Amino acid sequence: MFIFTTRCPRYGRIGEASLCALLAAALVSPLNGALAQTARTNAADSVSSTHHLSEITVSGTHRSAFSGINKIDVPLRDMPLTTSAVSVRTIEQRGIDDLQEAMKNTTGVRANNTYGGFQHFTIRGFSNFVLMVDGVRDERHNISTSAPSTNLANVESVEVLKGPASVLFGHSALGGIINIARKRPTADFKADFSAAYGSFNTRRIRAGAGGPINDKLRYRVDFGMSDTDGYRHSGSNTNNGYLALEYTPTGRDLFYLTIGANKDIYDTDTGLPMLEGSKLAPGMDRDARYNDPADFLKHTRYDYQLKYVHRFNSGLTLSDQLSYYDDNINYFSTEELSFNATLDSLNRSFPFYFNHLTKPLQNQLELTYEFDTKGISHKLLAGYSLSILDRKTYNGDVFGPGKNATVSVRNPILNQGYIDFKDTYYRATMENVHGIYVQDWIKISEKLKGLIGLRYDIFRGTYFTDQVDTDRNVTEEGPESKISKSALTYRAGLVYQPLEALSVYGSYSTYFKPARRVAPNGETFDPETGYQGEVGSRLEMNAKWTANLAFYYMRKNNQLEALPGGIYKRIGSAESKGFEAEINGSLAPGLDVTAGYTLSKAKYLAFDGQEVNPVAGKQVAFAPKNMVNVWLNYEAQNGALKGASIGAGANYMDETFTNSANTFVMPAYTIADMAVGYRVGRVGIRLNVNNLFNERYYANAIYANQFSPGATRNFLVSVKYSL
Repeated sequence: MFIFTTRCPRYGRIGEASLCALLAAALVSPLNGALAQTARTNAADSVSSTHHLSEITVSGTHRSAFSGINKIDVPLRDMPLTTSAVSVRTIEQRGIDDLQEAMKNTTGVRANNTYGGFQHFTIRGFSNFVLMVDGVRDERHNISTSAPSTNLANVESVEVLKGPASVLFGHSALGGIINIARKRPTADFKADFSAAYGSFNTRRIRAGAGGPINDKLRYRVDFGMSDTDGYRHSGSNTNNGYLALEYTPTGRDLFYLTIGANKDIYDTDTGLPMLEGSKLAPGMDRDARYNDPADFLKHTRYDYQLKYVHRFNSGLTLSDQLSYYDDNINYFSTEELSFNATLDSLNRSFPFYFNHLTKPLQNQLELTYEFDTKGISHKLLAGYSLSILDRKTYNGDVFGPGKNATVSVRNPILNQGYIDFKDTYYRATMENVHGIYVQDWIKISEKLKGLIGLRYDIFRGTYFTDQVDTDRNVTEEGPESKISKSALTYRAGLVYQPLEALSVYGSYSTYFKPARRVAPNGETFDPETGYQGEVGSRLEMNAKWTANLAFYYMRKNNQLEALPGGIYKRIGSAESKGFEAEINGSLAPGLDVTAGYTLSKAKYLAFDGQEVNPVAGKQVAFAPKNMVNVWLNYEAQNGALKGASIGAGANYMDETFTNSANTFVMPAYTIADMAVGYRVGRVGIRLNVNNLFNERYYANAIYANQFSPGATRNFLVSVKYSL
């Protein structure tokens, strides 16, 4: 359920919109808007956010290398962490176009797409995660649990760090970190163009190029357009542009600037209301969609990042990363469908409008120092992060003869009359978060390494609701609610390497998440807290493939569940325990594999004291016990079939409860996909067939009982030209 609100000017599909114009708009969008604060005395601005400032190595020949989600230039095999990654190679092989689809290749992660375009994820049984773009936090997911994300035209990989990561990345990172790593400038010129067409009138175009402008300046530019009518006419149109510039004026300095923009629109999807026992009503067509034709979800975003790195000497590096984004989510949709007594018609009982305007300014300053003490090597990371969030959510009244209309279950007439909305109030969220942290990676010997980290966060939030007129002028100010919390989090772990290729590790880490919920009576709640204990192993063979195995126990406390009408229910603590096994890489020349198995037992716990928790012992919502993902792709390396490829894979999802009471459940399912392709010279062609055996299943759910069916069998043909 989303709280954000904002009115945006109406616009139609933008498939013909120029992405160059989009990028130009991003370039001129006023960055100083990040500093604009609501004119209000005692306003505490800010959003909790931490940047992922990966360390960069700068040399005279210059080849910068961002170390990824571990932030320091240390191989993953030497870290007591469990990570996964989805490469651009896998994304292309499977014909993936959005983040939800990419996550089906990641062990331990369940993706859920709601209302047609809002994406959220459960990692190791819990929905608390931090989404980052090039290491910069996306606060939208932490405020409302979900948000839309554009297509993956400019994405190089998607990295996942499992378990609490508050020490480096700030609050709310219990399940883990999902980092979208975008394409970077290259030392040599590279360019590619691709086009695709498929089922549901799906059309895609991608274009990208990068290389040196001179010996000090490199660039990368990408554009992507995707349009589809969608299964059940739940279509989307996504358009984005991206520019990256990398400048090394000296052998010790690096500047890295990225500018991104997207303008997307989605047909919202309320799903199909299920009867008790999670059964479809008699006569209901699971391929039908019952939303009003006036429903929409629009997402426009401009984001900017500037990073500076200075290496004083071989052991001392300073970096600073400044970021700002202007995010506009405009939403108007049927959210609830209710049966009449005879089950032959549906009432659109809750049309809902909101407009989220989110403008976070974030900065992260970090110092990395490498030194030795009595034969023990250290890589010390110290940092300070600042996040300032200004967010307004406009809501209003829905009116017109089409409001609360009734449609037939069979052969529905979707247009039941005019329906519109007007602004009546907005909710302000103004937060600032300061974080001070330190981490030390210790090389005790060639076989033994350690990691310790400590962080202190100070969270300040101010929240209020003001009445407005239709021009969004404030007509009445509401009372303020303030939340002030601070927390100490930490992490410690050891890595033992009995063999050069094998690492065995154990770790313990904690997290906290401030409770931003404010009840209608002004009540606020304690922050969520939690921890994870983990043991695991990692096997790396010739830098070609890796295998991971991890066992973990996680717990979080002070949970709330949102109910209709702005009511929040305390559901206490929950635990998740399980293990993951994963293999990723190239097993032989031309043979790529990505496979994994997840066992996760996540359940709610009893309350302390005399009060009874009615959901104690129930399985955590959207936390299936078992998940399996497999993808194999082979490309002939020589002979008459050189360049020919074939891929096949499957995903298994165990039954998934959709609420804490476990009264509704989406059945288990298995989906099989395959692909065939041929590459000759610079040109490649590929055919992907998804849901090969036409499995009928439910993929997502809202309001516990409104299930969204997964797409039936579909295909995609793509052609790519590379330079």
